[in-house]
Amino acid sequence: MEINEKIRYFRKQRGLSQELLAERTGINVNTIRKYEIGIRKPKVEQLKKIADGLEISVIEFLDIEIENEADLIAMLKKISPFFKWDGLLHVLEGDICSK
Repeated sequence: MEINEKIRYFRKQRGLSQELLAERTGINVNTIRKYEIGIRKPKVEQLKKIADGLEISVIEFLDIEIENEADLIAMLKKISPFFKWDGLLHVLEGDICSK
């Protein structure tokens, strides 16, 4: 499922209109519509606001499958913009890659 589909899915699951989600997030309702139909993709900050407005973790929007250490590193890189732990990611890369 793409991000636009996930935004629509979680919004409908919570019984919210696009207008109410816009109010909760401070994002213009037309922008919410564009995100949901896939015309625009939300930037990291917008995605955080949408997740907060939907009362879910921003990680719900990401496709994560972890089968090995390389997958773990890829997943950490994917979610690192949502957290302030870039230093930890560099440490993990160094430790895992040096083994």
